[in-house]
Amino acid sequence: MSVHTAKNKDEEDSFSLRKLGAGLAGLPRVLHLVWSASPLLTAGLAFFTLLRGITPLITITITRMLLDGVVNAIMRTHSLTPIWPPVILQLVVSLLDRFCGVCSSSMQQLLQDRAQDYIQLKILQKADELDLSFYENADFYDKMRQASQDAMYKPLNMVVQTFGLGRSVITLISMLILLFHLAWWLAIIALITPIPSFIADSHYSLRSFRMSRFQSPKRRLLQYLVQLMTYDSYNKEIKLFNLGDFFIQRYHSSAEELYAENKNLILRRIGIDYALSMLPIIVNSGIYLYVALQAILSRITLGGLTQYTQAVNQTGSNFQSVLDGISSAYENNLFVSTFFEFLTYEPRILSPEQPVPLHIETNPVQGLEIEFRNVSFTYPTKLEAEQEADTSKPAAQSEPALKQINFTIRAGETIALVGYNGSGKTTLIKLLTRLYDPDEGEILINGHNIKEYALDDLHNVIGVIFQDFVHYQLIASENIGVGNINEITNIELIEESAQKSGATAVVQRLPEGYETTLGKWFKAGVQLSGGEWQKIAIARAFMRDAPLLILDEPTSALDARAEYEVFSHFKTLTRGKTSLYISHRFSTVRQADRIFVMEYGQIIECGSHDELMRLNGRYAELFLLQAEAYRD
Repeated sequence: MSVHTAKNKDEEDSFSLRKLGAGLAGLPRVLHLVWSASPLLTAGLAFFTLLRGITPLITITITRMLLDGVVNAIMRTHSLTPIWPPVILQLVVSLLDRFCGVCSSSMQQLLQDRAQDYIQLKILQKADELDLSFYENADFYDKMRQASQDAMYKPLNMVVQTFGLGRSVITLISMLILLFHLAWWLAIIALITPIPSFIADSHYSLRSFRMSRFQSPKRRLLQYLVQLMTYDSYNKEIKLFNLGDFFIQRYHSSAEELYAENKNLILRRIGIDYALSMLPIIVNSGIYLYVALQAILSRITLGGLTQYTQAVNQTGSNFQSVLDGISSAYENNLFVSTFFEFLTYEPRILSPEQPVPLHIETNPVQGLEIEFRNVSFTYPTKLEAEQEADTSKPAAQSEPALKQINFTIRAGETIALVGYNGSGKTTLIKLLTRLYDPDEGEILINGHNIKEYALDDLHNVIGVIFQDFVHYQLIASENIGVGNINEITNIELIEESAQKSGATAVVQRLPEGYETTLGKWFKAGVQLSGGEWQKIAIARAFMRDAPLLILDEPTSALDARAEYEVFSHFKTLTRGKTSLYISHRFSTVRQADRIFVMEYGQIIECGSHDELMRLNGRYAELFLLQAEAYRD
């Protein structure tokens, strides 16, 4: 590490009042966040917490009244009359303080639930609106994990600490007023002594935050290892390959590494905190001696001795509480800042302000005309949001996934995409559905650039199933119905879609039919085979009577008979629609009107099966290789 780099790192890890001010500047937005979750509970928590701030002053004053009353009763009147008022007053104050404590504790628990739900909803809403590119970037996952983990409890902690800070300030001011009546310099000493401990604590708060960010990828690895060992979709392979011990040892070694890092920081922090906390204790002992001497010299009463010694103790402890509250708020704000950074991410793929209507006139299945004009696209390897934050560093990029793609698909035409893995087939579909936007060129549907259409309108005219479709742990009808969320309760449409995909036979074998929960995550769930899941997924595509149907490897998990059944109906089901599908099975591909052969991000051949066979190019080579494998 260079001297300059080391110096910068030391500056980043060091504490300063400027950093403290910057950290506390985020407190209002945290208060607003929690307030938005529940204004009534937040206001109630503030009221009852702050009200308890005056309790110590009243209690100390009552104690002085009681002791002075006892002394007077012993020395002069020998009557119980002087002690009744302070005893009754102390009872009332104690009951009131207890009531406020119960109310604030109850409201804090309720507000915790409300705040967690509200913040999780904010995270889900932001996650829903972000582009697919964010989900293909590791840095984004680290930040989203931190946001989800820290924002669940730290915002409310900050609010509770802030109200507690206000309570301590109220108590502190009242104690300082008492001490000023005895000696002004006592108040000054009581305020100065906790400051070194506060500075050290804030310094380690910053280091703790930076370590947490540094450890985020490692903690995400731990979560992934837990997922591997506890999810049913991984269990078979882990057992058959005897991977359990390997992953358990990987988890153990990674967890031990994190523990060692945290232990080193925690032990240093505790040692410094303990050493610096001795100073206020020593100083308070000296102040106690001074106050005791004042009582011996009859400058204050016995009640005054008790009052001032308690005031000294309360001053030190409450000022320490104020400093600890500031330090904790500073530390929590550092962690919560990740949540607000996450909320600043903005999607780049947006609907235009004045979208062009995407009407399917009179007949919803008359198909769409699609055109790609000089389309090129490269996957970025760095989030655009982070690139913009540091414009001095250009975004690293991989090889182009698509290069100068040009083609036109006529309305109602069926197109098959073939080629080696990584040739750009799925990328082409992602661009057509506007999960990404091309770097160069344009994509047109019915003569308009797809960027001119509203995203919802565009997605509503497309029925698409990707190869890595989701196995929803929902009932069978919902598993199909999510293909058209507006019709998720339309059982007739669901049954019709299942019939088209061949999923009807699958559902009929389920114990509760369409009401059966699929998957094994929940009670009474039924696990399906890969082919059965795929029929359910294909049914989702048919839930939309969409003019454009896209299937990415629609029959990869089906046996030969099931594949034949699906595609024997496919041409009929898609008649009049534009359909685009990816397949490695040439028995399926040859049924398409035209076939696009892709390689290295380009379309190298285009034509019908017979035309491409006569061309005797790459398609013919692949077809003959697959046919030879079947003959063998």
